[in-house]
Amino acid sequence: MAGKPLVLVTGASGNIGAATVSVLAEKYADKVEIRAGARNPDKIPARPNVTVVKAVLGDKDQLKEPLKGVDVLYIVTPGAEDRASLTIRTAEAAKEAGVKFILVVSVPTVILPDTIFGKQLSEIEDKVSKLGIPYSFLRLPMFVENIWGSKDTIVSQSAFYAPQSPDKPAIYIAVEDAAKAGAAILANYSKHNGKGYTIQSDRYANAELAAAFTEALGKEVKFVQVPPEAAKQAMVGKGWPEWQVDGILELLKLIEEGAPVLTAGDDGQALKSLTGEEPTSMKAWVTKNAPGFK
Repeated sequence: MAGKPLVLVTGASGNIGAATVSVLAEKYADKVEIRAGARNPDKIPARPNVTVVKAVLGDKDQLKEPLKGVDVLYIVTPGAEDRASLTIRTAEAAKEAGVKFILVVSVPTVILPDTIFGKQLSEIEDKVSKLGIPYSFLRLPMFVENIWGSKDTIVSQSAFYAPQSPDKPAIYIAVEDAAKAGAAILANYSKHNGKGYTIQSDRYANAELAAAFTEALGKEVKFVQVPPEAAKQAMVGKGWPEWQVDGILELLKLIEEGAPVLTAGDDGQALKSLTGEEPTSMKAWVTKNAPGFK
């Protein structure tokens, strides 16, 4: 008996996975069955219309059980250094399990395979596109939410720091918008085979972000440009893996150079075409989240 397609979202305890499961449950429960998977399923929030399972990316034997009966798989590419092999093995397990469609999180710099993140994701996109299963890629730029990493200095010093010129704009995606786009693709997957979507919520420079915080918090918030070496030292000191820090600094260098892939943008048109909704503006995000920075 044909029922609703079964969607499995991996990484459902993380920001993107959890937000996507929420949108699926709230908006598309009449269209799809929802299964939420993570290495530690206890960390997945309980929700109506959602079945929680253990799903370990890259572990083909373990994945047999959570992939049973799954029609649509969303691989939220992990932040691990070996994420290419983890994601590819997961996609191969999906093929063996009879999955009909795979959506994979990628990055805009996939077109720059000489970069750290671009190399990892171009390998993933290449292998997934040759598996023989319908697929799509959701290419996410840097997150608006990254500014939470500067919460302490915004609170205590009324300032945030990065190795960028204050007036160099870049494209950003809000987690909520990424979740809406992913859920829309998963719920209507037959329309998206073979497509790659680079989506953005807004395009702005750090000086504009500082101005938005100044207005929302009622105090002057400054952006301070620092040398890349100082930024790296600070991030590694906070426990970030060095390879990931190098990858982020590489992105910031591309933005500084005005690389179109991270700075040109489309005024949110790709996102709007997927979701039918207006993207989240940076100013709206800051206004909504300002209480968390007080």
